[in-house]
Amino acid sequence: MKNRASQVISLSLLLIGLVLILPGSGQYREYYIFGKVLDTQKNPLEGVEITVRDVVSNRSYTIKTKKGGEFKFAGLPHATYKVIFKREGYAVKEDEWKFTTPQDSMQKVEIPAVVLASQAQVEEAGRLKEMEGQIKEAFEKIRQKDYDGGIVILKEALAKNPKDANALFLIGFGYSKKQMYEEAIGALTEVIALAPNFAQANFELAICYQNQGEKEKALEYFQKTLELDANNPDAAYNAGLILFGLNRVDEALANFERALKVKPGDPGSLEMAGRCYINQGNYARAIEYLEQAKGSVTDPERVKFLDDLIAKLKEQIKQEIG
Repeated sequence: MKNRASQVISLSLLLIGLVLILPGSGQYREYYIFGKVLDTQKNPLEGVEITVRDVVSNRSYTIKTKKGGEFKFAGLPHATYKVIFKREGYAVKEDEWKFTTPQDSMQKVEIPAVVLASQAQVEEAGRLKEMEGQIKEAFEKIRQKDYDGGIVILKEALAKNPKDANALFLIGFGYSKKQMYEEAIGALTEVIALAPNFAQANFELAICYQNQGEKEKALEYFQKTLELDANNPDAAYNAGLILFGLNRVDEALANFERALKVKPGDPGSLEMAGRCYINQGNYARAIEYLEQAKGSVTDPERVKFLDDLIAKLKEQIKQEIG
C-alpha cells in the first residue's frame, strides 16, 4: 500500500514539473503594451476607453487613457487582439494588435500614437468628399460644353459651401462661356478674394471685363495674371491688344514679343507685333513678322489680307528709298 501511495505522489510531482516547463504555458509569456491617444491637433486625449479582445478566447480587457493621453496594458498574454478606441464626440477607431509570439519575460511594446478625429471632423470630411464628387461631375459637363448642366450642379454644391474656391471658379467660367458676364465677375471676384494667387481666376476675370469693354479693368487683371504666371501667352497677347487699342504701342509690342517667347510662331502675336512695327515706322521688321504670320495662317481671306498689307509695305519702302 505504501509503495502504491508513494508511486502516486511521485507521478503527481512529475506531472507538476512537466506543466512548469511545458512550452504552451502562458504564465511567463506576457506583453507590456503602452502608448498615447491624441486628437488631430496632436493634443492628448484623456478618458478614451480602450478595449482589447482576444479574437480566439473572446477574453477582453478595458482601460481609459490618463490626462496625458497615456495608456498601458501590463501583462497581456500572447494573442491576436481586436482593439477599439472610444470617446464621446469622437469617431470610433478600430485596430488589430498581433502579439502571437510567447515570451519568456515581459516584453515592452510601444504602440505608435493613435489619433482620433472628432465626429464633427468626420462629418465635415464626408461633406467635402461629396462636394469633391459634385465638382468633378460639373467639371466634366463644362469640359463637354454643357455649361447649363455644370452650373446646376455647382449651384447645389455652393448652397452647401458658398466659399469653395473651385466651385466658384467653375461656375464663373461657365457663366463667362454663356456670356453672363455680371454673374461670372461676381463669382470670379470671390475666388480671388479667397485665393489671390489663383492665376487662372485672374485671367478669366480679365476676359469678362475685356468682353464688356472695360479695357482698363481687363488690363489690370491680365497684368496680374502675368505676375502670377509669367508663361501665359494668352494673357500677354490680350494685354497687348488692349494696349495697342489705347495707342500704347511700345508696351503692346513688348507683350506680343513676350507671348512669342512662350508660343513661337503664333500667327496672332506675329501679326500684331508686325502692326506695332508699322506704327513705329519699321516696315522691314513689320514685313518679317507678317511673312511669318502668313506662313501659319490657313484662312484664305486672312492670307489675302496679309499679302496685301505686305505688298503695301514693300511699296512704301520703295517710295522712301526712291
